[in-house]
Amino acid sequence: MLRSGVSLIELLVVIAIAGVLVGLLVPAVVGAMEMANQAACASNLHQIGLATQLYLKDHDGWFFPLMTDEPAVGRYWYFGLEPNGSPALGEGNRILDRTKGKLYPYLQSAESVETCPSVPFGGPYKPKFKGQGWTYGINRYLSSHQTGTSSGQGNYYWIRASNTTRTAIFADSAQINTFQAPASPENPMVEDWYYIEPKRRYVHFRHRGKANVLFADWHVEAVGPAEGSIDPRLPEAMVGYFDEKDVRFRPRGGG
Repeated sequence: MLRSGVSLIELLVVIAIAGVLVGLLVPAVVGAMEMANQAACASNLHQIGLATQLYLKDHDGWFFPLMTDEPAVGRYWYFGLEPNGSPALGEGNRILDRTKGKLYPYLQSAESVETCPSVPFGGPYKPKFKGQGWTYGINRYLSSHQTGTSSGQGNYYWIRASNTTRTAIFADSAQINTFQAPASPENPMVEDWYYIEPKRRYVHFRHRGKANVLFADWHVEAVGPAEGSIDPRLPEAMVGYFDEKDVRFRPRGGG
């Protein structure tokens, strides 16, 4: 005669086995998701790189300014216009008109390439603009600040065909903010940042301890941080800087 049901011991064994399987599967699923996000981020940078090449072709090889102040209008970042009065709205509510970005004419058909899917929105993350921002930083040596008309070119480095393999153009970027509410010294937060430079903690190693970099020969590569560079104010956020043997900032042959 067959007995019905299961004993308590059998039920506990099944639960234990299920728990072990979940424990094995969850890290694999999380790892696969992280790899997918890193691949999507690399695709974003490839598309931004294509847009940059088209821009350079249309402007005789010269880069755009990082930002241009026009007192009557506002601040023209390379990725959009922040009109006068926007900063007074507070962090996370500032206004950004992306249609005024230097690369917008070349990116307008590509949705969301400005935002890396691994950016930790929520938690200790503080957005600067309302809505979609920009989560990649340009090499500061290629694009400087300019006061005056946004139509001027300025003295920006020109990427040439040689010696560009390790020169960065864009990379995953962020900084740790402790001085703008809701951030504070007691509550450090990650926020968007828009350029990278040597030995400054503006690189976001958000892909399992590495950051994606678009190099000047237009390949994308994941690169780790320089030893001891991670910002100690929020080390789990993995914000630091590159070792200059891995990533170069001043292109040879630039002028």
